[in-house]
Amino acid sequence: MTPSPRSLARNFLSLAVSRLVQIASGFFVLLAVARVLPLDDFGRYASIMALAGAVVAVTYFGIQQIMIRDMALDRSCAPAALGQALTLRLGLLVLAGLVLATIGFFSGYKGPAALGLALAFGIEACRSLSLLGCAVFQAYECMGYEPPLSIISGLASLLLVGLALWLGLGVTGVLAGLFAAAALHMLLVWFVSGRSLCRPSFSFDRSALWRMLAASSVVGLGVFFHQNLFRANTLALTWLADLAAVADFQAPHEFILKLEILPQALMLAVFPALARLAPVDPLGARRLFRLIFRHTLHAMVLPSILLAFYAEPACMLIFGPKYTGSVMVLRILSLAMAPLALDMLVNNVLVAIGRQRYALYYAAAALALNVAGNIYAVPRYGALGSAVVALGSYLWLLAFSTRFAARHGFRSHATGPLLRVLCAGGACLGACALLRQMPFVGASLGALVYVAVLAGLRAFGRRDILELRSVMHPRPQGTDNPGENL
Repeated sequence: MTPSPRSLARNFLSLAVSRLVQIASGFFVLLAVARVLPLDDFGRYASIMALAGAVVAVTYFGIQQIMIRDMALDRSCAPAALGQALTLRLGLLVLAGLVLATIGFFSGYKGPAALGLALAFGIEACRSLSLLGCAVFQAYECMGYEPPLSIISGLASLLLVGLALWLGLGVTGVLAGLFAAAALHMLLVWFVSGRSLCRPSFSFDRSALWRMLAASSVVGLGVFFHQNLFRANTLALTWLADLAAVADFQAPHEFILKLEILPQALMLAVFPALARLAPVDPLGARRLFRLIFRHTLHAMVLPSILLAFYAEPACMLIFGPKYTGSVMVLRILSLAMAPLALDMLVNNVLVAIGRQRYALYYAAAALALNVAGNIYAVPRYGALGSAVVALGSYLWLLAFSTRFAARHGFRSHATGPLLRVLCAGGACLGACALLRQMPFVGASLGALVYVAVLAGLRAFGRRDILELRSVMHPRPQGTDNPGENL
């Protein structure tokens, strides 16, 4: 018997635990690799992963979002939808593997470099299939299955990468350890989802496959541009600078992206609810969007402030003294944390209401501007210039995603939250400035001051829980409250 859907709060807590485990394991892997490998080897590792990830990004192709939306709306079509999604993803993985092999051959990858590229492709392929399997948990709103699987794979990655570094196996050993952990996670996800929720049906239906491919193509191109926007700077530094510059940029950049895993958990938990509410209760969907937008903004500004202010001690603590060139890069990229998290939310809204083509437009423009900016900035300013270009690209995403969402009634009403954040952020900076030479104490005090000011300004409270409960029960259209500001 299929379990009944869990509440949004419980799903978010499950995903939060899962993502916290991923953050912790990813952080320790990043710390170990950055500290143990020489600077150029870490740059080589980052370049190989960026190249493989850029090619495999095409396999995501919006398939997960379309599958979740279809399964959430009609449970009876779930096995067929899952089979179609898995068929499309496997086909795209084969295509991506051939493209990557061709690129590697003509780029001169031989010996250990070719093996490393193959292992990086395996890592990304396993991650792609794992995400599709985890999308089944999302579609059934039963995310409680994820934390145990994340714990197992996280411990495996720590053990295997640590063993590779201890044995002195270098970049190839690190990639082999990550591949084994990713493969283990993929197998566990598909075993659990098939046994407990839904097994794919592989009855060949050409018209259904074409429909899913057509529906997901717009989302897919947008996802492809989004994913490669995160890799464009690393690849630009690989081609226009040296491996040391790649390392100086990618170490803090990867750290920031790992911190974004936690707000991503919230967006993953919210998406099925938005997809379910949008057709039957658009007012409820808009209220849920504003609620999540408001609290995401409140939550993500704090780590941005602390990392920007204490960038130097943070770099020395996390990456070691050889990463002095990463200090200003971390300071700049930390300012992107809130825009990245909010853009994830708005992008989910656009997919939920069937307006995913907008994401294609602004993501493609952002990637084009990013490439042009890097061509100008990297030869002149190196990793620092690339960081500025990356921040500008992420701000572009948020500016245009919110603009397009507002066209369809999903307005963030962010003036009040922004003013509260400015007050709390100013107080936090003041507390940190008083304890500039004591980073741990200063960051702790700054965080307490930030939360206290937000609490004093009534930024959160019991009314938010009541509002969340109210919007999770769909109402027929036309029952909205008089005077409700849409």
